[in-house]
Amino acid sequence: MTSRINTILIVGGTTGIGEQLVRRFHALGKKVIVTGRNQANLTTLAQELNGLETRQFDVVDFSTLQSHVTGILNDFPNLDTVLINAGIQKSFSFFDPSSIAAGEIEREIATNLTAPTLLVQAFAPHLLSLASKGTPATLFVTSSTLGLLPMGLWPSYSASKAGVHAIALSLRQQIAFAGEEAKKNFDVVEIVPPYVDTELDKEHREATIAAQGENAFPPMPLQEYIDQFFKALDETEADGRPKKEIGVGMGAMVVQTWRDSFGKVFEQFGMAT
Repeated sequence: MTSRINTILIVGGTTGIGEQLVRRFHALGKKVIVTGRNQANLTTLAQELNGLETRQFDVVDFSTLQSHVTGILNDFPNLDTVLINAGIQKSFSFFDPSSIAAGEIEREIATNLTAPTLLVQAFAPHLLSLASKGTPATLFVTSSTLGLLPMGLWPSYSASKAGVHAIALSLRQQIAFAGEEAKKNFDVVEIVPPYVDTELDKEHREATIAAQGENAFPPMPLQEYIDQFFKALDETEADGRPKKEIGVGMGAMVVQTWRDSFGKVFEQFGMAT
């Protein structure tokens, strides 16, 4: 699939999985634009990666989100791939109000679900236009294993990532009614990571490991995840199309389980998934 990507925007690409995706796509010779909240991190990446384009903004500043999208599309009219990756994770107990402030829950859901939904709305018409003219276009959205297999230690994170999964399905169903060229050229790919060793859970890792006790499981090393991700990225469906989900490790297991169960239900109703 990497061969169909020429210019890619990675939203939320200055740390963790996002940063490594930026580095790998850049190493593959792709034109890469990366966004993030931290200008210092963006500057460091740009200094290390020749030709990297950066845009600094916060995806939960909804009053300016559309203007940032418009600016990117004006600067890169041939943008054929958008990867929405920004996310934060909180761990708390519903029975302990002191474990998290309400505002933190609001920001987590805004970052993980509201912002991706608005970004899909903002970029989808552009990608549809390219696809309708015969140019392959791809929209990646990052959900999580926890979006398909929620766990009580991360309640609002699991719920928000389940929402991202639903957005991916909904967009595919809308593309199915957008014309033959769009159906042929516009792909929506859901990225379903397992537990990966990044800073996503740095605030509560020790506490959640302790809460799991002997059932605690270690995170996958980041570079191992990236290597497996790019291997899976170039695998295809039986019809030769890009894979609808890229699941690695536990992510692959939950994706296959979903496909074998709820996916069959959608097929019975003749709905795209």
